[in-house]
Amino acid sequence: MRLPKKTKPYHLKDYKFNLIISVVALTILGILVIGSAQKSVQNKQIIGLVLGLIVMVIVSLIDYVWVLNLYWMIYAINIVMLVITLIFGTEVNGAKRWINLYFTNFQPSELTKILMVLFFAKFLMNHEEDLNSFRTIITAVLLFAPTALLIVMQPDLSTTISIVLVFCVMMYIAGLS
Repeated sequence: MRLPKKTKPYHLKDYKFNLIISVVALTILGILVIGSAQKSVQNKQIIGLVLGLIVMVIVSLIDYVWVLNLYWMIYAINIVMLVITLIFGTEVNGAKRWINLYFTNFQPSELTKILMVLFFAKFLMNHEEDLNSFRTIITAVLLFAPTALLIVMQPDLSTTISIVLVFCVMMYIAGLS
């Protein structure tokens, strides 16, 4: 049995260097602005730029079809991260949205936006033929509900509104009548 490739066969000439240059330019501008306001944070931002670039290049080389085959694992990781946030999250102004990783803070609900798009993209692809059936619609809503409820419990209204809107648009674009 042969495992699928994890990376796309890229040719250097096809790589989107304009995107990388745009991201780097915008980030450098942000670092300069932050540095003018608070010099002590500037080094942390530069480290974030370097790490972000490394992660961006690695993620851009991963084949999204391979990632979508792991869509149930993506769903489970998302739910676990949100539950961990409610249990171990750092409370700021009455909201538990952040997980302290000691070298930085992490907000799982921001990653949820991406993970839910990936999960429902594959889910809706698999249910393309029966998307308008009552069973598929209820299944999609029941799969979406735990994520939305866990984010509402943090509370994080703006992220909740964002993911609900994206979910509705994805259902419509997938062909929901």
